[in-house]
Amino acid sequence: MGSAGGTDSITERLSAALESRSARVQRALGSPLRTTRMTVVVGRLLGAAFAICFVTGLYSHLLQDPLPWLPLPVAATHLYGWTQGAHVVVGSALIPLLLAKLWVVFPKLFAWPAVRSLPHLLERASLAVLVATALMEPITGILNVLQWYPWDFSFRRTHFALAWVLIGAMTVHIAVHLPTIVRAWHAEPATASSPAGSREGAPDE
Repeated sequence: MGSAGGTDSITERLSAALESRSARVQRALGSPLRTTRMTVVVGRLLGAAFAICFVTGLYSHLLQDPLPWLPLPVAATHLYGWTQGAHVVVGSALIPLLLAKLWVVFPKLFAWPAVRSLPHLLERASLAVLVATALMEPITGILNVLQWYPWDFSFRRTHFALAWVLIGAMTVHIAVHLPTIVRAWHAEPATASSPAGSREGAPDE
């Protein structure tokens, strides 16, 4: 009994200390710009940019590997030029947008407890997949434009496969946080300015 009580006491003290340090770190990282509404605003821009890149990339992939039941206007060279120009330009703009989004939600990395339940753990795992693919897609795309390939895998196949993973992870993320997103988007600025690092209704990413 004494040993169990001592273990509980140590665990409680450690948890309290970590929670206190987490609160101090989040206060130190606090900024008037790190709000739930800013998270939603940047997230909407990111979502639109990823959607444009996905659609234009899918169009390019289908032109190179056409489906028998889906005829595409292969003679429309101007359409291909415009779509791929948009793909490259918007894909390049994803880098600063991603950095802005990560900056806004950075304090969430220090939230305690880090995992509150099994669904929260699964959400964090899917979020890690989302962030990894969201960073890898534009970076490898820019390296492809520069024709520098510091890897052994096929760029086109990997880029296309990761695009589907990214869209799937982004869809799950939006679905999980949709109530918070809608509430923050329609709220008055005074009520939507809660810090993104706080626990109350703030998206994790």
